[in-house]
Amino acid sequence: HLPEIAISAALNLSIPPVPRETTRSLVLRSKAKPGSHRVATLILHTLKSYPQMMLRDGTLPPYIHPHLVSPGFNSTDMESLSNCISLVYMISDKVRGSRKLFWKNVRLECERISTEPARFNNWELLAAMHALSIYILIRMSEGETDCNDFDRLLLTTMVVTAAHLARSDANYTPQAHSCDTHACWLEWLYMESRRRLGIVYRVINLIVYFDPGAMCSLQSNLVLAPLPAKKALWDSLDEFAWKAERDKQSVPRTAFGLATNGELVRIDEMDLYGGYGKIDAKEDHRTSDQNWEEWCSGMDSFGGLVMLAASL
Repeated sequence: HLPEIAISAALNLSIPPVPRETTRSLVLRSKAKPGSHRVATLILHTLKSYPQMMLRDGTLPPYIHPHLVSPGFNSTDMESLSNCISLVYMISDKVRGSRKLFWKNVRLECERISTEPARFNNWELLAAMHALSIYILIRMSEGETDCNDFDRLLLTTMVVTAAHLARSDANYTPQAHSCDTHACWLEWLYMESRRRLGIVYRVINLIVYFDPGAMCSLQSNLVLAPLPAKKALWDSLDEFAWKAERDKQSVPRTAFGLATNGELVRIDEMDLYGGYGKIDAKEDHRTSDQNWEEWCSGMDSFGGLVMLAASL
């Protein structure tokens, strides 16, 4: 969720091909609470594992859906993500010089993405944001090196792309109750991918000084919202499996949010469809414990990241 003033400011950013400043970002935050350093370390390990998952055949991080890189999906829309996967393989064998070549290509990708977002459709913007998240996670994993010394370009590209994606979403009207099954599934897949991606960026902002994280506008009593949908829905490989699982769920379907006090609260059902506009916790007669148990009962491996974030 990006406020309009943040979107406008981001769209007006200029991105020089070679940044004039070498100020480093993504520095770990200091933790005042006892035990929080250990939790932050576990979160960091979890985030660092996501790029490694891409090296196993048929495996992707739990916020990138397999359908997006399947033969049945428009490969042109996923160019940024496909390029990212290829680049990750480049550094998997640890060949001498591969890291330097990897970051050289990442720089070229950032420059390409930063010049094209106004022409990208929603899926292309999503793919670019997915790719940038992987580059940021690899940068966090490596620490500061001479090869990856262009934090400003990497983060500015992410901010501009996110602003275009938010602007595109703001002009979008969900059709979840009026489209055919395949179109409904693709729409849900896009929205759920946006939610999961947003969780990753917000969690990054919890453990490192991540300037773009300040662009996300959540109510002051919420840390992460809306939380990911159930594993059975996310794991559906086609529209028929997705519809069958969707029809099994109780009505009305519920979305959850993580509050600043660690409690899990219910949020308005419309936030399930893209999270456009304001997210508010709604009146809830159930306890936080009951909400946690209901949400955890249907969650996939991505739920572990949320639970660690709740422990900070």
